[in-house]
Amino acid sequence: MSYKNDVKPVTLTGNGVFFAGRTRLRGFRAQPTTVGSTGVASINTLVAGATTSATTTNNYYVPVICPANGTQDVYLPEDGILYEDGIGATSITNMTITVFIDK
Repeated sequence: MSYKNDVKPVTLTGNGVFFAGRTRLRGFRAQPTTVGSTGVASINTLVAGATTSATTTNNYYVPVICPANGTQDVYLPEDGILYEDGIGATSITNMTITVFIDK
């Protein structure tokens, strides 16, 4: 049984999979890898073990934009976002992104 305090951090610096399996996104932290440049990414659903596009309408995706000289911290209330088949990221540009998920 998972409790709300069973949250684990997972970090990506390029497109990939954070976790392949049922999980909940509780929050994330994003920061640019190059000072002075904005970072962007899309956190999204896995389909057949691969990340989907942010333009696909049959999945949950969260666009992330990180300011050039700072970090972006987002914490989702209550139970967060459920990703039935897993969670990944695409379109990562100039960003390190750490998600906090149940796993």
